[in-house]
Amino acid sequence: MSELIRRVNSKPGSPFAAPRASYSPFAKSSKTMLKRIAPLHANRRTPPPPPPRPPPPKKTKKQLEMEEKWEMELEESVEGWYAMDDGERAALRRAKREAMLGVDD
Repeated sequence: MSELIRRVNSKPGSPFAAPRASYSPFAKSSKTMLKRIAPLHANRRTPPPPPPRPPPPKKTKKQLEMEEKWEMELEESVEGWYAMDDGERAALRRAKREAMLGVDD
């Protein structure tokens, strides 16, 4: 009787089958991949935030004079300069600077 029970339990679909270590080519690779992942401990702190960007470099006296000259030219050439809001003026200043310096921001 015990022989018969052993044979039935050895079938793959039996719920009473003894667990066997099955070979899987993925088992070893997944274990090695899990070892490479840093453990997440309770006392592990989050990394600090990245440092802030450095401030833009200061404009030289020559650059300030050049931008003031461009501003005067724009005031004379553009109709309704004083009625424009700051965003429109900034866009025109940027376009003037790119045209004069050939810079693509």
